[in-house]
Amino acid sequence: MLQEIGWMLVGFFLLVKGADFVVKGASDIAKKFHLSEMIIGIVIVGIGTSLPEIIVTIQSTITGNPDIIIGNSIGSCICNLLLVIGIASVCNPLKIDEKMLQIHLPVSIITIFMLTVFCNFGKAVNQITRVEAFILLVFASIYLLYTVRDGKAEIEESETTKKVSMIQIFINLILGVVGLKFGADFVVNGAVEIATLFGISESIISVTIVSLGTSLPEIVTCILATIRKESDLAIGNVIGSNIFNICLLPGIGAIIKPIHYDLSFNRSLLFLFLITAYLLLFDLFKNRRKISRNHGVIFILLFCLYVSCLFGI
Repeated sequence: MLQEIGWMLVGFFLLVKGADFVVKGASDIAKKFHLSEMIIGIVIVGIGTSLPEIIVTIQSTITGNPDIIIGNSIGSCICNLLLVIGIASVCNPLKIDEKMLQIHLPVSIITIFMLTVFCNFGKAVNQITRVEAFILLVFASIYLLYTVRDGKAEIEESETTKKVSMIQIFINLILGVVGLKFGADFVVNGAVEIATLFGISESIISVTIVSLGTSLPEIVTCILATIRKESDLAIGNVIGSNIFNICLLPGIGAIIKPIHYDLSFNRSLLFLFLITAYLLLFDLFKNRRKISRNHGVIFILLFCLYVSCLFGI
């Protein structure tokens, strides 16, 4: 038991450090190609901090643990919205950009709706097929291309002329990939062993422990961005990560092998939809476009309540 927990903790550490190296390398590449801060926040950092989830997905597909894929996808999104935004807004209230309300949050809701339809009313009942996975991946690609095109060419001259060593970028990317690979191995194997030992379903373990561990990069990134008063980067990281988590994780997993969907995930999927819709709509009632410290505390308490309900506490 202690050994499994120990290996999972080592795995989480490797995932966080691996994602950190990859994000650093990707950000340096973005600067070389004159990409704007919005792209770095939503796309580069969004995908970068989702790499632990993506690697865990590939590993879970290979080892035949589909519940970890779906649970990690949904659980990481809930963790991002409630725990990550909650902690960040407690540190410093977060402002929601107008474009976030008009484009990125609606896209996030669309991806949740697509996953719900595919899992419950798709061609194969309770299964994500390769065709549906392909649709999710195409949708993510279109969103990625739109965001890149919409946010180009806004970096100041001082930033664009900053010299970044390609050797250092290469080293960061290699270290990141190695850390993500071995970290994912330790996390998946440890989660399966603990679930088996306690008779807890893999779906609950994946929605809680695995998703919390793979969300650590988002937590660290958002806290740092909030301390630096970069609200756009913090919110963009969370929403970007959620969109990619919903599309890429089931998409990549089901492309490799069709994924079975456990209907018990529907409650978590509905909860995720309601939270995302709240972030989109609450500005209509209070025209402040700001997530206050009080909201942050409520979000954290909601996450604790959600986890408690899953474990029947």
